[in-house]
Amino acid sequence: MAVTYKRLDEKRTVPKRPTIRPEREWAEACGGALVAGVDEAGRGPLAGPVVAAAVILPFDGRRPIGLRDSKQMPQAKRDKLFRQIQRMAVSFGVGVATAQEIDALNILEATRLAARRALDCLDPQPTALVTDYLHIPNDTRPTLAMVKGDAISSSVAAASILAKVTRDRLMDAYDQEFPEFGWAKNRGYPTPDHYAALESHGPTILHRLSFNGVGFFETNPRRSPTFERYAKLIRECKEGDDGQALLAMIDEIAELGDKLPPPDARELVELCGGDQPATFG
Repeated sequence: MAVTYKRLDEKRTVPKRPTIRPEREWAEACGGALVAGVDEAGRGPLAGPVVAAAVILPFDGRRPIGLRDSKQMPQAKRDKLFRQIQRMAVSFGVGVATAQEIDALNILEATRLAARRALDCLDPQPTALVTDYLHIPNDTRPTLAMVKGDAISSSVAAASILAKVTRDRLMDAYDQEFPEFGWAKNRGYPTPDHYAALESHGPTILHRLSFNGVGFFETNPRRSPTFERYAKLIRECKEGDDGQALLAMIDEIAELGDKLPPPDARELVELCGGDQPATFG
């Protein structure tokens, strides 16, 4: 099937709140397609991942009330809608691209990678997409890309909320590893305090070294304190030839989940001699 890719970038009236109308019209134009909304959070920060989400909302029946662009509502409201979206969506998925992937690919391609990962999580799979002006190469599904899509489309607004809440929670967890950067407050964005901390402490494994003002300080980013602690324990286990303790440590590292930066988690498991769990992607 040939790709139908349409950008709506002409001046248009933005409704007071997002509606399901764009999805309905696009589904009809595509012959009754199942439509997913896609959006991202975290393109601009100096640190942390870029996160994308994909959401299929029902055309009929209950939908979350009060959907808006995630940046235009307080955290408590986003958290409430986060739970409602997960409960009411036909399907939803979240994808993450790490700082290392951003540096390797560039931020646009990393955003597209995160979006593909989010879409891969959906079941059932959509047959058409609505996005906040994002084109996903090699995806052959008909795509409607709208300027201010998160202010117009309910499913794109829902995706923006899932992406932002997920990313904010990751930055809250990473703030516990690197409190000097204030990520629980600035979310990794380029604030004066963040730049000052970079100059004082240098970049971490979670910084985007390719971004202006980051990689100029050092080329050897700092690891998390948790990484250093486990690396020391792993070395001690190897010196004592304690294979059982190494296997138990792999489980402990996996249980840390999002609290540990993905590159740190991967390297620790490699040090233990274990296979790479998909959750460390």
